[in-house]
Amino acid sequence: MHDYLSGDGSVIVGDSSSTNGGEAFRWTQATGMIGLGDLSGGVFSSVAFGVSADGSVVVGRGFSSSGEEAFRWTQGTGMVGLGDLSGGRFESRAFGVSADGSVVVGLGSSASSANNSEAFIWNSTLGMRSLKEVLTNDYGLNLTGWTLSDATAISADGLTIVGTGINPSGQTEAWIARLEAQNNQSVPEPSSILGLGLFSVVGFLIKKRS
Repeated sequence: MHDYLSGDGSVIVGDSSSTNGGEAFRWTQATGMIGLGDLSGGVFSSVAFGVSADGSVVVGRGFSSSGEEAFRWTQGTGMVGLGDLSGGRFESRAFGVSADGSVVVGLGSSASSANNSEAFIWNSTLGMRSLKEVLTNDYGLNLTGWTLSDATAISADGLTIVGTGINPSGQTEAWIARLEAQNNQSVPEPSSILGLGLFSVVGFLIKKRS
């Protein structure tokens, strides 16, 4: 069972057993535990992995007719699948969401990841995109040799993303991408990505191309 809290602790999300099977839930003191359902077409199984600061947006994974799929839930829309990256086996999960619920991060599968997991970033305008491709192609970061396996969390302002990956030496390593707010940019420009290492903050800095 997974449980996650809104910024003030008034909303809890996670997963529990229901008559349908394992089901994502949202809890408040006023409503109690409310099941969020699942995506349509697949086996019934959903999990909530993250919640926005005010508790209004929940993210996680469900099962659709395509397979395991990341979702974003609000009271108004219900559970909406976010799709997957292109070309891989269909599998995606959403782990983190910005404070206002507009940016979601997680993992997906693409052709370039050779059916292994790959970090994604999503917003309503541009949909789901490979985070490595965004950092490399849109903003000029040199990530040669890096595999960004997942993005596990995003800061409240959407400007810092963390996750795990494989560094150019072939070792599993935590990473952090710090972003700069830019006017008229749907995804802020990255200023750096720092390898944290498994147990320390010692690593190397890949700076933005000037």
